[in-house]
Amino acid sequence: MTRRGPLVTLSAVIVLAAIFLWANTLTAKPGSAAAPTAATSAGSTSPWETAAPSASAAATSGASTSAGNTVHALYAGRSSGDEVTVAIAINGGKAAADLNAGLASEVSMQGSVSGDEVTMATKNGIGLEGYLSGQNMFGTITGFLGQSFPFSAEQAVVEAVYSGRSAGNQVTLAVVTDGGKATGYVCNGKNVEAWLQGSVNGNQVTLTGNNGAGLTGTLSGVAMFGTVSPGGGLSFPFSAELSPHPAGVYQARITVDSLATRIGWAVLPDGTQVGVAVTGQKKYAAPPLDLSNDSFTLGGSSHTASDVTGNQTVVSP
Repeated sequence: MTRRGPLVTLSAVIVLAAIFLWANTLTAKPGSAAAPTAATSAGSTSPWETAAPSASAAATSGASTSAGNTVHALYAGRSSGDEVTVAIAINGGKAAADLNAGLASEVSMQGSVSGDEVTMATKNGIGLEGYLSGQNMFGTITGFLGQSFPFSAEQAVVEAVYSGRSAGNQVTLAVVTDGGKATGYVCNGKNVEAWLQGSVNGNQVTLTGNNGAGLTGTLSGVAMFGTVSPGGGLSFPFSAELSPHPAGVYQARITVDSLATRIGWAVLPDGTQVGVAVTGQKKYAAPPLDLSNDSFTLGGSSHTASDVTGNQTVVSP
């Protein structure tokens, strides 16, 4: 299966709404051991930390209402020329967003919702003005990378992708959540990798894998922070952002030289991909993945990878 469109599939009632969209106040993003982003150096504040209500409360809230009324929803999209990805969270009259043009150019902002108009800004002059129309948002980003970008975003409420790196860039990871379940993949692109699966409980993500691998994360606004272990006694603090396509976890199971081979890729929203192939006991860098059709070449043959969903079983017994 190939995922296209926004970073998450659309639906009406979801656990992610409970995680992100019921905050009563905007607060600074909790501290992280990860390297500071452009948003931090620019002096802007980050999206809010949220407390999750019960699933039944989320179910009765509704993800959105008609334009002109306050909404509780996540929106994900990109600029018309694909230069910038955007993740926007709305909580009643308050809003927060992350703009990303690659890991070196990331900005977080916050602002307000009035009727169907969303307005956000940072202290250094970067702004976002959007207009809600049903399950869509349209608008303009100004002052980002010294330019203005028209953008569109769709309401994003069930399956979400978080992607990022460890604080010291030792590993890259991607996590896919789907309601109360989640899967993940972490690797260094050479010889360290682990498949993970587990649960989302409130704003806590807990994943486990083979050989002591695991991840514990906290969802906060449009980000996830925590600690990831690919096994073998290694453990790293990490940060990951809510990420649009093509970000995600991809895998392929093929045969190379008569040996079963499993390949995994963690893909970031700018298309950066880091992966490891395992053939027998040998681990090596995964071949490049063509994200336009999820194809790759290995052993002289062309193959197709599939994207991994949040409720998929990826850890072998």
